[in-house]
Amino acid sequence: MVQFKAVRKSYGAYPVLADLSFEVSPGEKLALIGPSGSGKTTILRILMTLEEIQAGAILVGGMPLWNSEIASFGARRREAHLHAARRSIGMVFQQFNLFPHMSVLRNVALAPILTQGVSPAAARDLAMQLLEKVGMAGKANSLPAELSGGQKQRAAIARALALKPEVMLFDEVTSALDPELVEEVLNVMRTLATETDMTMLLVTHEMSFARDFADRVLFLDGGRIVEEGPPRRIFRNPQEERTKAFLRKIVAAGLSL
Repeated sequence: MVQFKAVRKSYGAYPVLADLSFEVSPGEKLALIGPSGSGKTTILRILMTLEEIQAGAILVGGMPLWNSEIASFGARRREAHLHAARRSIGMVFQQFNLFPHMSVLRNVALAPILTQGVSPAAARDLAMQLLEKVGMAGKANSLPAELSGGQKQRAAIARALALKPEVMLFDEVTSALDPELVEEVLNVMRTLATETDMTMLLVTHEMSFARDFADRVLFLDGGRIVEEGPPRRIFRNPQEERTKAFLRKIVAAGLSL
C-alpha cells in the first residue's frame, strides 16, 4: 500500500532520510520508533505531501506520490498531482489543529464538503456517525476551547476519518496530552486497528501501545532503518546494539515495554 524506494530527504546540509526503502502492506499497522531526529515524523509529513524529497520514489496504492518525473513538473502541475494523490491519506497530528471558531461537528464535516463535493446534510450525518465512533457525539456542538486535550484529539481523529482514507498516519498523537487523558485516545486507536482494514503508520514513544497495536515495528536512527520485525521480538529480543541501547533508555526513563 505504501512504498518508499531509496528516498533521500535533507534540510540544507543535514540529511534526515538516507536512501530509505520500506513497504507497508494493505491493512498493515506499522509503528515507527526511534530517537528524536531519526526521521519518523518526516516520513509521515512526506506522505502527506507537506515535505518534498530530493531523490527516490514513493508510491501509495500503486500510484506514484513522488518520483523524478513528478519532481520535474511545474509548480501548478505538481501541486495538482499532490493534491489528488493525498486524497487517500489522512493524518492526525501532535497538535489538534481544529478550527477554534467552528463547532466539533463543523470541524469534522468541513473537509468532505470542500474536497469531495459531499452535500452539507450528508457531511453532517457522516460527522455524527464518526463522532459517535470516537465517543464524542455529546460534544458535537461544543467549540474546541470547551474540550479537554483528549477530546480534541478524538475530534481530530474523527475529522481525519471523514475523508475515508485508505492510509491513516498518527504522529505522536498523545504527546501533548496530560497522562490521564492518554488512554482515552489510545482506546479509539485500538478500536480503529481492530475494526477497520485501513493501513496505519504510527509514530509514538508509547512503546507498550506500539507493542499491542502494531503488526510490525521499524526502529530508525539517523534516517535509516536499524532493525525491523514483529513487536514482540523487537521489544523483547532486539538484535542490534543500537536498538538495545534505545530500549534501555526507555526502561531507565520509567516507561514500560
